[in-house]
Amino acid sequence: MKTKFACLLIGFLCSAGNAQPLDTFRSLNHLDNYGNLDLRNKPYTALPDGFKLKGNLNISNTQIQRLPKDLDVQGNLEASNSALRQIQKGTNIKGYANLFGSKITRWPKGIRVGGYINLADTPLTKLPNRLRVKGDLSLIRTPIQQLPEGIVIDGDLYIGGSAITTFPKTMTVKGNIFLGGNRITQWPDNLTLGGAVAR
Repeated sequence: MKTKFACLLIGFLCSAGNAQPLDTFRSLNHLDNYGNLDLRNKPYTALPDGFKLKGNLNISNTQIQRLPKDLDVQGNLEASNSALRQIQKGTNIKGYANLFGSKITRWPKGIRVGGYINLADTPLTKLPNRLRVKGDLSLIRTPIQQLPEGIVIDGDLYIGGSAITTFPKTMTVKGNIFLGGNRITQWPDNLTLGGAVAR
C-alpha cells in the first residue's frame, strides 16, 4: 500500500512540475487535421491571448483557470471538470460551451456562444442582464439565485438543484422549462414560453 501511494505521489509531483502555459507554437503538437485542439488531461495552465481555432477546443480536466483575451473558437468549447474560473469579455465560441463541473462563478457580458451553455455543477452565482442563449441553458446544482432580467433562451432551461425560486419579470424560453423539483414562488409578468413546464 505504501509503495502504491508513493508511486501516485511521485506521478502527481512530476505532472505538477510539468505544468506550463501553452504557446502558439507548442499548440501545433496538439492540433488535428480539422483544426481541433485537444488539451484534455494535459499539464497546461494558460492559453495565449488572441488565440484562434478553426475547430473545437477541449480543456477538460486541465488546470487552465482563465480563457485568454479575444479567444475565437470556430467549433465547440469543452471545459468540463476543469479549473476554469474566468471567461474574458469578447470571447467567441461558434458552437456550444460545456463548462460542467468547472469553477466558473460569473458569466460576463460580451461573450458570444452559438449553441447550448452547460453550467451544471459549477459555483455560478451571476448571469448578465438580457443574456441570449442560442440553445439549452443548464444551471443544475448551481448556487445561482436568480435569472437575469430579459433573458432569452432558444432551447430548454434546466434549473433543478439550483437556488432559483423566483423568475425575472420578463423572460423568454422557446423550449421547455425543467424545474427539477425547484418550487417557484414568483413567475414572470411577461413570459414567452414555446414549450411546457415540467416540475
